[in-house]
Amino acid sequence: MDLVPAELISQAEKITGLSDWGSAGIDEPLQRFWQALHHEASLTPAGTQVFQQESVRLLSNRLLLEAEFARLLPGSLVPLTKPLFVVGFFRSGTSLLHNLLAQDPAARWLHLAEALYPVPAPAAAHWPTDPRLEQASALIHFQNGLAADFVRAHHIAANKPAECSRLFEHGFLGHLFDFRANVPSYAEWLLHQPLREPYRDYHRQLQYLSLAWPPESHWALKAPAHLYALETLVAEFPSARIVYLHRDPQEVLPSCCSLTAAGRRRFSDRIDPAAIGAYWLRRLAELARRANDARAAIPPAQLLDVNYAELVANPLQTVHTIYEYFGYRWNAGLASNLSQWLAQNPQHQHGVHRYTLEQFGLVESQVTEAFEAR
Repeated sequence: MDLVPAELISQAEKITGLSDWGSAGIDEPLQRFWQALHHEASLTPAGTQVFQQESVRLLSNRLLLEAEFARLLPGSLVPLTKPLFVVGFFRSGTSLLHNLLAQDPAARWLHLAEALYPVPAPAAAHWPTDPRLEQASALIHFQNGLAADFVRAHHIAANKPAECSRLFEHGFLGHLFDFRANVPSYAEWLLHQPLREPYRDYHRQLQYLSLAWPPESHWALKAPAHLYALETLVAEFPSARIVYLHRDPQEVLPSCCSLTAAGRRRFSDRIDPAAIGAYWLRRLAELARRANDARAAIPPAQLLDVNYAELVANPLQTVHTIYEYFGYRWNAGLASNLSQWLAQNPQHQHGVHRYTLEQFGLVESQVTEAFEAR
């Protein structure tokens, strides 16, 4: 691991010709993350190269975004009206619901390609031919090729809805890093950081990405990690509407562990299933505790609980219920798109993702005990 954080920063500044990192700075989160990679992640040579390249990409994005914010005239970033957020445990069906909500022609959702390469702000009219789509596809293809079972666990594509947690990674404050590398010291540090300023920056990024998109569109976003800071999310987005998806932890936990093993296997040849199981048992229990503590302060009109089994059994009705509850306009285009998407995307189309608690050193009674008070 021949590159230290200072050298990664230098590379990004050389690539972009920029040096303004913004008021929040980048040094401590970058140092924490790379210290964990050095001492805990057991990266392969290919994994080391990937994380170096990914770090430079994220740092370059940060510099480019700060330059864009400095360039924009006051008032250019307009308020976001009634953004819709899908939250829930990791592996609780949030991706399925997000894909369904993205079928609304009036919805603005985060494409993976623009999450990976956010500058310049994408224009709706030119997006189908934007070169970032090809660039992102090549990156995804390469990383997926490092572990054949990853696509079965979690299929992603350049022009499909992406988890908005990726935008936090421009400040190296990302809960999705857990799925890519074993970095427990970094994850524990992140769990105790104040997130008000990172959420302001996240908000600015969404506003920036809205610049060349129809202004009447409402954002439809999803990130399980928002459960760590629901109160901060609502403070930053007072008009937010939140769909909280619920699935049995007995099903969520082994799926989460299996995805973590597949994700990390791309970049490391040392995977400890029992350690992964113990980690996610603690982490999901903490996620549930924080979410339950925070939701008491959220007005009922802003939060709707949805059951995973109901979503799978009747996805059209679930989306209709969400729209009716929050007052979004149901339209013929949405109904038609939903039916078409469901027909074209049957469950397990990329292969069956199989997993058990026992694979990760867990038993049902442990899970029951961890979540019985949640």
